[in-house]
Amino acid sequence: MAKQIVGNLRKSSSLIVLARDQIKARHPIDFKALMFKRPPQATFMPNCAVFRGGVLDAQADETPLWRKHFENMGVSRKQLSLLTQGKAKKSNIFTKEDPESLERELSLRIAAIRETFEELGVIFCQNRETLAKGAGEGYGNFKEDFDRQHWQMLVHNDATQFLKLCETLEIIPDLWNLYEWSNWLTPATLKKRFDTVFFVIAIQKMPHLIKEKHEVTDFSWNTPSDFLRQHFEKEIWLPPPQFYELSRLLNFSELEKVKNFAQTRAMEGLDAIFPVERKCKDGRVSLFQGDDLYENPDLPELVSISKTAKEYREGIQNLHRIEFYDSNKMAMQVNVDVPNGHICPVNTNPEDMN
Repeated sequence: MAKQIVGNLRKSSSLIVLARDQIKARHPIDFKALMFKRPPQATFMPNCAVFRGGVLDAQADETPLWRKHFENMGVSRKQLSLLTQGKAKKSNIFTKEDPESLERELSLRIAAIRETFEELGVIFCQNRETLAKGAGEGYGNFKEDFDRQHWQMLVHNDATQFLKLCETLEIIPDLWNLYEWSNWLTPATLKKRFDTVFFVIAIQKMPHLIKEKHEVTDFSWNTPSDFLRQHFEKEIWLPPPQFYELSRLLNFSELEKVKNFAQTRAMEGLDAIFPVERKCKDGRVSLFQGDDLYENPDLPELVSISKTAKEYREGIQNLHRIEFYDSNKMAMQVNVDVPNGHICPVNTNPEDMN
């Protein structure tokens, strides 16, 4: 299976699925996020709680054969241009290396939807009827009435079968309701590195999920605040991008507002978030663009600082960082505007880190 690698960064995409909570009365927030736990034998981030997604597969996700399927399904060039054109700034991950391959705005979305189907058995898609209706209200569609376990196994074993699945069911991956949310680069201090686009999709109800036993230990629907609480209480562990994005979602209590914000913000494009790691006396710090001490993101060595994390931020005017005191004790420190029309994460660490 061919994987798309540029330098030592593997191109990948991840999908933040947000679904309307049918029992809103139990909680002031009317939506829940979907996360799953990676198995202990995973080669990257074992046992952690993550959004679903995976590495871009050139043969499965970027093949020009998708263009023929789009044409057969009546998808117009104008409909595709809504995703591939515009004046918004694009990070480097959207630059394709092969001129014949599918545009990255399309292939990365296909990869996110394919990986979600492989891992959790839900396929976000459009059929001829929904395609004819146009954009609609911006909520995602999914299909459940087919032999999902059979196709899930086929696609898991051979990613190119995902196109065959779409041709057989006469559906198109629901590209238009996946909104570009963020782009994360793994720090240069780690050996296994990824360049990952995070998309957001909002759906009106929770689908029935079928976990893939080799890639998924467990999954759960929960509010962003509850996932963060579980992290702080050591029930789960969140990698930094998941911690950051869940903290960002704390700004919203209604799914409609998240969806509307994601639609509008996507027009601003994306800059890649490239953390810089520093080792302090009592932990470590991840610095992000906009922080006054952010520098040398390509430096592969972990720089040690002879200060505590708190001392390392004393006297610093512009802060944009995560402080790590142990695996589950993390704190956001942000007082700057983040780029691309985005919204800042909220610090919810139960302990006073100031």
